[in-house]
Amino acid sequence: MKILVVSQQYWPENWRIVDICEELVSRGHQVTVVCGLPNDSQGNLLPLYRDKAHWKEIHEGVSIFRVADHPRKKGDLNLFIKYKSFARRADQLLKGFSNDFDIVLSNQLSPVMQAIPAINFGARIGKPVLMYCYDLWPESLGVRGVVDHGLTRPIYRHYLRLSRKIYNSVTRILVTSPDYINYLHETCLVPLKRMNYVPQYAEAIFGKKSQPKLEHSTLHNFVFAGNVGSAQDVETLLNAARYLLPHPEISIHILGSGSDLEKCRKMSKKENLSNVFFHGPLPLKEMPGAYEAADALLVVLSRLSFLNYVVPGKVQSYMEYGKPIIAACNGATPRMIEEARCGLSVPSGDVEGLSKALLTMATMDSKQRLEMGDLAHAYSCAHFSREKFFSVFEGELSSCALNPKN
Repeated sequence: MKILVVSQQYWPENWRIVDICEELVSRGHQVTVVCGLPNDSQGNLLPLYRDKAHWKEIHEGVSIFRVADHPRKKGDLNLFIKYKSFARRADQLLKGFSNDFDIVLSNQLSPVMQAIPAINFGARIGKPVLMYCYDLWPESLGVRGVVDHGLTRPIYRHYLRLSRKIYNSVTRILVTSPDYINYLHETCLVPLKRMNYVPQYAEAIFGKKSQPKLEHSTLHNFVFAGNVGSAQDVETLLNAARYLLPHPEISIHILGSGSDLEKCRKMSKKENLSNVFFHGPLPLKEMPGAYEAADALLVVLSRLSFLNYVVPGKVQSYMEYGKPIIAACNGATPRMIEEARCGLSVPSGDVEGLSKALLTMATMDSKQRLEMGDLAHAYSCAHFSREKFFSVFEGELSSCALNPKN
């Protein structure tokens, strides 16, 4: 098949869609990606891409076309401008593309408006659009304080109408969490027959054990990996770390970047949290070494209602590597951890409960931690294998391309 992928985020940044596209190429498909410009952890354009000569390139067999979206700077206004600029400029670029694609794939991270260029292009060439949905709109507006009551209700209602239109304009939706299906059906009126649950998979690199490698390691290390934003509620983790200061053998390591990173750094410094270390984003190849050094891996999410539906992609990677998980969140994620029997969980925002869970894990017999890790890996093999994902995902692409009305 000849597949057009519309995804604001792409290589050289570390996004799962990169591996998906490269694997599809290895399976004999022609893949073209329309994306934005890559940014560093501070939201600045990577220097190489100041030269427009690099806006069109081929990487691992994937043809990449970039548009000049707004840099990912701090603040809600900059994010809004970035998202709007991508949708507008990608739409303009696609007007010059040929119509010989078999299917359009929309990689739908936040916001849902990222899908508009894919929908418009699919309609213009008369081809189906398959959406892989990582995020829920308008529910995720709650992160920005936009809810269905009070002063923000008109804004919420506007995006509810827009979200319904977008979700119902694609041919088929694949979701990353089973709870998304009910939300999209009940809130956005998407027919159940047009959706399927296809969970994210763990990258192959996490299927192999590595030598431990983590700066500032102590006797017991706990690692949080991924985005550091308001949805992740890393502040709860920092507040839990304060309770653990009398235990110098325990340390917390934060690997990643995001809109709240600087705020969290300042908070840690102000509270003299000598047991918290910020490593910034690590290259993917270095992550297994950090995971190996950890007693357990961490997931924290805020109390916002839409996060009850979410299973972050890091959970699959954590499980695949075979480490216990400690979660401070509600909904789908702790249910999965309980089902797998691979860790400990407390409610979102439960600072004291999280600190006790960390202490419990640190003082637990190493054999128990190993058993939890083995259960995590077994669950990953059963539900999140890369082979299973691509078998289902490729089948969905083919079925959608051949039978778009089914």
